[in-house]
Amino acid sequence: MGFALEASVKPVWRVIYNNDGTNILNCASPYNTLGQRVLTEEKVRASVREAAVAGVGAQLLSPGTSWVPWWPSRVVPLAQHVQWFESRYGVKPASGELQFLLDGGDIIGAFIDECHKHKVAALVSFRANDGHLIENAFAKKVKGQYAGHLSQFYAQHPQFRRSQSPAQDWGERVHNWAIPEARAYKEALLAELIQTYPQLDGVEIDFQRHPQYFPDDMPANERVAVMVDFLKKARAQLDLAAQKTDGKHRSLGVRVPKWPENSHPKLGSWETVGFDAAAWAAAGVDFFNLSTNYSTDLDFSSIAQVRAGAPEAAIYAELTHTPLTWDFSTQKNKYSSTVAYRRATKEVLETTAREAYARGADGVSIFNFAYYRAFGGNLDLRGPFDEPPFEALSALADLSALEKLPVCYFYRKGVGRAFKPNKKTAPAKLTLDITPAQGNGAATLRLLLLTHAELTHHERDKPQTVDHGTWKVSVNGQVLSPQPAAEAQVPPIPFKAGNANPQQYQFFALPPGVLKQGENEILVEAQAIAQDMYLRWLDITQTAR
Repeated sequence: MGFALEASVKPVWRVIYNNDGTNILNCASPYNTLGQRVLTEEKVRASVREAAVAGVGAQLLSPGTSWVPWWPSRVVPLAQHVQWFESRYGVKPASGELQFLLDGGDIIGAFIDECHKHKVAALVSFRANDGHLIENAFAKKVKGQYAGHLSQFYAQHPQFRRSQSPAQDWGERVHNWAIPEARAYKEALLAELIQTYPQLDGVEIDFQRHPQYFPDDMPANERVAVMVDFLKKARAQLDLAAQKTDGKHRSLGVRVPKWPENSHPKLGSWETVGFDAAAWAAAGVDFFNLSTNYSTDLDFSSIAQVRAGAPEAAIYAELTHTPLTWDFSTQKNKYSSTVAYRRATKEVLETTAREAYARGADGVSIFNFAYYRAFGGNLDLRGPFDEPPFEALSALADLSALEKLPVCYFYRKGVGRAFKPNKKTAPAKLTLDITPAQGNGAATLRLLLLTHAELTHHERDKPQTVDHGTWKVSVNGQVLSPQPAAEAQVPPIPFKAGNANPQQYQFFALPPGVLKQGENEILVEAQAIAQDMYLRWLDITQTAR
């Protein structure tokens, strides 16, 4: 009798933790000194242990950018890759991950073993079209650490890019998946990965890094067909691994933009990745990870649409280390050394998870969590840095516990909203789509207001002494009374960096019953200010009762 697997099995994990493998060496941590780019098996295992807290049911390992394999490979033999890299760029590879593999180390094997020691499902998050670092592929010389990401296949096939422009952005330098040969390379790597590690509990295919795959004029149905074909091949490989080993179902997940429409070219949308929930579920997808790209927000309106197309699948809402980023420097940098960011507090994480469950999510996924830690450049301006609050992850798995905790609704789209003193500025009109806390009791609304000088800097040891003016705030037509800071019922902020100084906040008392289920309209108006002021952040803290 032939062996048959179920078409799909809904995962039971409440919290999925994504271990971006490059963070092991890129971040300062208790087990890694920043700048010492030497990978060891113990570092891999330590990165698993620190996140193996109660409630985390699965961990994902992202093995770099998935252009160069982080495993013994026949598709891209690593010794051959090193020879090509040195010949092409005239410099020896200096990748800690690549050297560890060349010395006989096993990154993914150690990850799987450590996960299973802690009774956590082990999955790999395979990046289908990551644009990080590949912009250097056509340079005459590059730094040796790029050897772990620049592939010979990419460098020798510039015609496969979405754009031939030399000034490429994320969406231009990635491959055009309308070209069969382009996606065949990733098909081969993914198949080899699954075959090499049949003990994996599954894979997630990350279509969010980066979410541009097709020519702009390619019809939607053709995009969907390409992706369905790719997913079916992945499903077949996972089924084959199960048949050859223990017969247990291997999960197939996808990380996709949570936005149906393309609100911003770099963020992507369902159209840019050829996403169709029903078609992808029929191809064998067990879980959908709806990605916020980089910054956490409270918009989960798309969950219902995914649920309608894939009623039997698990849906996860993605949370990250930050709900807000901003540039603080005019320096040109492709990545994160000129970006400051507000750290997500436990209340932000808990409220975001609570809102996701209220919209129908089965769980949450955690992305970029290691980046509370020091990484990148300009550390003196972007810090101080912190250890990630791993202990906060446990509560995210318990919906009943979340309902009893204070909530912190936040609005971040007002970043940089300017109010001018010399002319009347129209009120900022903000909309929060939320579920009030149990009892819908009194709350505190807090504004973060900055001068122009404060706008592009982190908080200083000696902040400016300025008059932040007087403000009028209303919620759903109810004008709020200003509240002394000493009376404001807001949780303490454990992370200094990114949250500014207490003097830059203004507080308002929100009476019981004013918040409502669904969309809440908030108006913020400057009544009297002596200089330009900028609204960077607004939040509402409400205690359940």
